[in-house]
Amino acid sequence: MYTVRVTQLEKFRRYMDSVSPFDTEQSVIDTLSGEFKGNEYTWIGTAFHKIVEEGEKAWENGIVRTGGGDVKMNESQKNVAMAYRNSMPEAFHETRLNKVFQTRFGEVNISGCADIIHGNVIHDIKTKYSSPNQQEYIDSCQWRFYLEIFDANQFVFDLFHFMNYKKEVNGFDVSGLQLKVIEPIPCLRYEKMETDNRILLEDFMDWINTKQLYHLLNFKQNG
Repeated sequence: MYTVRVTQLEKFRRYMDSVSPFDTEQSVIDTLSGEFKGNEYTWIGTAFHKIVEEGEKAWENGIVRTGGGDVKMNESQKNVAMAYRNSMPEAFHETRLNKVFQTRFGEVNISGCADIIHGNVIHDIKTKYSSPNQQEYIDSCQWRFYLEIFDANQFVFDLFHFMNYKKEVNGFDVSGLQLKVIEPIPCLRYEKMETDNRILLEDFMDWINTKQLYHLLNFKQNG
């Protein structure tokens, strides 16, 4: 049985929908193969996540250590992350779950990791470096698959914008930037959601089959 992450399906959807010039077929292949190891954007996001998940101890004298490098964040930014964490004190962090889907190409195990589960609501943290486009999140397949996999009714994108960030100038140092909390984007379960999920998954597996990219998928023998 093949295992596919929801993030990989979302990368495929963005390619199919031509969301941006960066959403190419090769970018999907790189995501599947593990060639993409992260960049400044992803590791700054990881640092913010780490404070939300672990609390004050993740921030040491203005530094948050991540697998991709040390990120410099100021106390005000740390306080934003802590206020968000403290707003949901009984929440579960980094919860992984999967669900097996039947396709024309056999069983496929879809896996996802929820940043935060608070009651029957899933919260996903997004750190942004330019003004967010709300429609991109509404169009995303991430929330649709997560609501099905976790059997939840509401998914909320919680957005945090590092104002005026420039990768070439700031790199891993965001300590001189304002961190703005953006209005959350709630997404609700709807009647044909599971059908939409299966259509996208079938399209993905058809692409995998046509391109003969099965070797890029994680495979586990049943039983």
